[in-house]
Amino acid sequence: MKFEPLKSKFIRGKPGHVTGSKYFYFETEPLSRQELAIVCGGWEKCGPDFELVRNSYPYYVIKYTLAGKGTFARAGQNFDLAPNSISGFTPRDQHAYRADPQDPMEHIFVIFTGAKARDIFTNSTLAQRSTFTVRSPAESIYLLKSLFKTACEKPPYAQQICSAYLTALLLKQSQAKPSGNDQTNAFKTYIACKKYIDQNFLHVDNISSMAQSCDINIRYMARLFRKYATITPHEYIMRLRLNKAADLLLNSEMTVVDTAFASGFQDPYHFSKAFKKFHNLAPSHYRKLHLGIE
Repeated sequence: MKFEPLKSKFIRGKPGHVTGSKYFYFETEPLSRQELAIVCGGWEKCGPDFELVRNSYPYYVIKYTLAGKGTFARAGQNFDLAPNSISGFTPRDQHAYRADPQDPMEHIFVIFTGAKARDIFTNSTLAQRSTFTVRSPAESIYLLKSLFKTACEKPPYAQQICSAYLTALLLKQSQAKPSGNDQTNAFKTYIACKKYIDQNFLHVDNISSMAQSCDINIRYMARLFRKYATITPHEYIMRLRLNKAADLLLNSEMTVVDTAFASGFQDPYHFSKAFKKFHNLAPSHYRKLHLGIE
């Protein structure tokens, strides 16, 4: 998918080992105390001899491969880069990027820092996996293009807008689809368990019986959910039930007690307590607020 270069009047910077490039810059201090702050970024069409090797770097960096091929090395591991793959590294990571001489890569990159940069990078799963293929390329490219255009044109609040695009891009990747053996084994098992829960969450008595129905060890299932959903199976079931309860409160005339039972809860008091913690309102107040009931 082609990334259209922006007008040169917005650009400054000197590319190296590239046949085409566009860059943007923010006046961000190296030790910025902002929650998230973008330093700079750019688009590059790499030459056959493109190579970038560093022992460390003071910022967080992500690169999105738009076309072509290349390799990425991080902390002693090597990874192949292909269209719609995203890669990245943290400060002090030893890393290297190299283009495929026969089909050099084209990519867009964003360099950032801030107090929450580490958490956002980790939640994207890049800290764990280093690189992977994104699940929704069109959506990811839209976010990158919007970030790139805003960063180059510098409208009011450009830094905040671009940081929001970057946050959305990275947090979206927490559900990215793994590749290779991970996809054929652990991820497929996770998807099968998740599908079973989606279809049976109203009737599941306990996590042990659910794991047994999925023909999986309960501890292994918990590890899969922590890895791919960043929550436990119990937390996932509770989210489904509490969202179901919210739907019933707004779209039926059930009492709060009946709503609790219809949402898979056996104890109305426990339901009300859990609902308030999740939705920040008691069930009756939630209904009144959203339906405009006095």
